[in-house]
Amino acid sequence: MAGFRGKYKPVDLLTIGYFLFLNGILAIFGRENAEWYLCLLAHFLLIFLVMVLIWLENKFPGKFIKFARAWYPMILLPFTYEELGQFVHLIFPYWLDPLIHTFERTLFGVYPTVWLQRIVCPVLTEYFKFAYFSYYLIFPLPAVIFYLKGENDKFDKFMFAIFIAYYLSFIGFILFPVEGPRYALANQYSKLLKGYFFTSLQDWITQLGALHGGCMPSSHVAASLVSLLTVRQYNRGLYYFLLPVVLSLFLSTVYNRDHYLSDVLVGIMVGSFSLRLSNRK
Repeated sequence: MAGFRGKYKPVDLLTIGYFLFLNGILAIFGRENAEWYLCLLAHFLLIFLVMVLIWLENKFPGKFIKFARAWYPMILLPFTYEELGQFVHLIFPYWLDPLIHTFERTLFGVYPTVWLQRIVCPVLTEYFKFAYFSYYLIFPLPAVIFYLKGENDKFDKFMFAIFIAYYLSFIGFILFPVEGPRYALANQYSKLLKGYFFTSLQDWITQLGALHGGCMPSSHVAASLVSLLTVRQYNRGLYYFLLPVVLSLFLSTVYNRDHYLSDVLVGIMVGSFSLRLSNRK
């Protein structure tokens, strides 16, 4: 191990810990899957590659190595997200949506996502589909700004915070598997969500890569909140510009039938906790 010693950043240790956690869950609950050991090996390989990348930066600090070293958690994000489709039922072989249904009906008297269909119209749908799409621009924004400005400490702090939010959300998908209202409440909706350009674009993205079971908590909400509050710390003008967009994003997750309101509320708690924890390191 001595040959792999280098300067480990908090996000490195967090990422390694996350993959080890997944391997622990797989070792305990995943043995019924004939290919569980392949996932185990893949995670150990990723841990090894992270260690190699850290070693390479220490020995050969070129621009490409520095870029890969800084951005590898984001580069791995599509993989870490999509692979969860194999794990959401490792512990519970069924969906826990009925628990959320009972909670929301008790608290609100209605399903908020179903209640919102009374205001559905093409213009509003287009707006909320755009708001949901804005997530792909908002969540990496502070990282891009800090990286381009060479503000490495701020970059590292943000990466640590947002990946606390992501990994906690991903663990939540496993510990509390929920398929979401788009599936579980499909028979409750009487109006289709019809819009224009952004509606078609976001529906295509959802069909292409949305995780069936990636609901509780909403990682979209948690990550977007971390980005928004990070921006607030360093650029108030940009913060006030993004604030209505992010709030619309939160509401869009319920209007668009991707999440329950409960997912949003827990996502806000996860995002707030992640930023607070990163500030204490």
